[in-house]
Amino acid sequence: MHKSVRTIAGATAILAVFGATGCSGSAVEARDSTPAPVSLTNCETTVAVEEPIQRAIAVNQPAVELLLSLGLEDRMAGLAYSDDSVLPELEQAASRVHRFDVEFPSFEAVLDREPDFVYSTFDYTFTGEGIADRKRFTDMGIATYQSPSECGGQDAVQAAELTLDDLYEEIEEVSTVFDVQDRGDDLIGELRGRAQTAAGGLDASDVTLAWWYAGTKTPYIAGCCGAPGIMTREIGAQNAFADNRQLWPEIGWESVLDRDPTVLVLADLGRGGDGDSAEEKIRFLESDPVASRLTAVRDKRYIVIDGTAMDPSIRNIQGVEQLAAGLRDLGVAR
Repeated sequence: MHKSVRTIAGATAILAVFGATGCSGSAVEARDSTPAPVSLTNCETTVAVEEPIQRAIAVNQPAVELLLSLGLEDRMAGLAYSDDSVLPELEQAASRVHRFDVEFPSFEAVLDREPDFVYSTFDYTFTGEGIADRKRFTDMGIATYQSPSECGGQDAVQAAELTLDDLYEEIEEVSTVFDVQDRGDDLIGELRGRAQTAAGGLDASDVTLAWWYAGTKTPYIAGCCGAPGIMTREIGAQNAFADNRQLWPEIGWESVLDRDPTVLVLADLGRGGDGDSAEEKIRFLESDPVASRLTAVRDKRYIVIDGTAMDPSIRNIQGVEQLAAGLRDLGVAR
């Protein structure tokens, strides 16, 4: 998955972040004036926005692509994401925004861009190992927002299954902070329509899927509750490891063989690590003495999806489309 500090002129007039609340996730309270102020609760932190954001930093691909999809490149001070490319339709907009040379730049490098808002997908960003904890930004008068899907972190046991409604709620919150609610509504409508079209008429009720993200010796296979669960439920299939409440538990191949899923969904990652690319995954599957015994391997029932689509993001809609098309092409769903 997954550092000389200058004064941010006017930042304290723009944003203030208050102490933790007892509520997880996010809830928005928009006041009567337009534009904002807005108050929202995000991952147990209350954030108050006095004016729409003007110099946002987006960290991690899902956050970057959401802001660009809302047409906010002119109100962004920087992008930080991995080597994977942004969606083709967003490349031109992304090219107009400063890009950090690493996914997790230093705290000082972020401050040098004079931001008034830092928006990140992964909880790792707001740690000492990532960029900095949220309090350090708060102390500089800079508000932060973390994707609600990551409030508990990637290693936590998940209390609830994510749904597309969680993604739509994040879009609603972010568009409210930027005072572009109409754009948010339009984006939600587009994504909702695409998901419904992709799954329309598909009967995948007898199909079980195992989602393989990375690693070969003991692979990371999707549990119940993250983005793979969203996509699996949207097309009406079953997750072979829906009883595991971690996002990406390490599961041995013997256990995968015991479940013997109908189809293997393979993440295609460009990081260069063990079993990252779809090509490497397939090569391993067809040569490993245990994995090669899987029915899906013997019948070459693979669906390849960009690894970024396996994180909660707008790419989940593309994932639903690819998944539905793949099941139809394989002839395992009606």
